[in-house]
Amino acid sequence: MVALSLFDEQEKKEIQVSASNRKLLQVIDSFLTSKHKTQDDVAGVMVVVGQGSFTSTRLSVTAANTFGYVRRIPLLSISEQQATDVQSLIPILLDQPLGQYISATYSGTPNIGNLS
Repeated sequence: MVALSLFDEQEKKEIQVSASNRKLLQVIDSFLTSKHKTQDDVAGVMVVVGQGSFTSTRLSVTAANTFGYVRRIPLLSISEQQATDVQSLIPILLDQPLGQYISATYSGTPNIGNLS
């Protein structure tokens, strides 16, 4: 499941798409297009960390960091509780220094196979 939100100070538009992690970039592009937005309209990116699977968290953080680097926009990692009122976090997001990247925080120990 991929969950995305577009928001400004007044409103928040959300979607949840049943898609694999491999389709994350396609889902982002389709979501922006469906809201008549482009990458140029994105002024910053927030990512919920500490929830979800290891792979989903890692991919979300990597996509956000790449987007922030390429577009030269600020990034902010937030908790699931903070995601309920993202509009109030916009000033904090926009105050983040450019070139500061998000580090993934995981909800549990990654299970990447038996390494012994």
